[in-house]
Amino acid sequence: MKEFQHNYTDDKKSMNNISSNRIPIILLLDGLNDMGNVGMVFRIADALRIQRIYFYNYNEELNNKLLQRKSRATSKYVEYSYLSNITDVTKLKEVYEIIILDKTNKSIPYSEYEFLKPICLVLGAEITGVSQELIDIGELSLHLPMNGINTSINVATATSVVLYDMYNKIKNNGKF
Repeated sequence: MKEFQHNYTDDKKSMNNISSNRIPIILLLDGLNDMGNVGMVFRIADALRIQRIYFYNYNEELNNKLLQRKSRATSKYVEYSYLSNITDVTKLKEVYEIIILDKTNKSIPYSEYEFLKPICLVLGAEITGVSQELIDIGELSLHLPMNGINTSINVATATSVVLYDMYNKIKNNGKF
């Protein structure tokens, strides 16, 4: 039987490849302060090689034990930072299309969205959703069609569905 040998050089190459090859999507977490959801968003961001997570309207510590457990330590690998005012968010529009993930009177089903340029996907808190100031600067709102009695699903779950759809569209169009 052949013995397994671990090649740490390949691990370094793999980590460098993952760090440098990110898809053109960033996430903006607007007031999302449920550490379980934040941790799951980090895991999704790591799984899909999202460029960065930004926190807005946020005042929690990322050293929270629940966050670390839910994120499975991916907060060490996914870049993140904080935006302190709406001007900082508006500057993102120079590079990214601001897409709101929330049911609004102008939202379209996520599956109808066509990826045209790098995007900033804005996620809101469970109870309050995305703040009106961010909805106002967003170029488009996406929602998940709900066919049951309940009208919404967990933010981390909705984020997973939408990001995997976007990832497949990018991948199939040869965008990265």
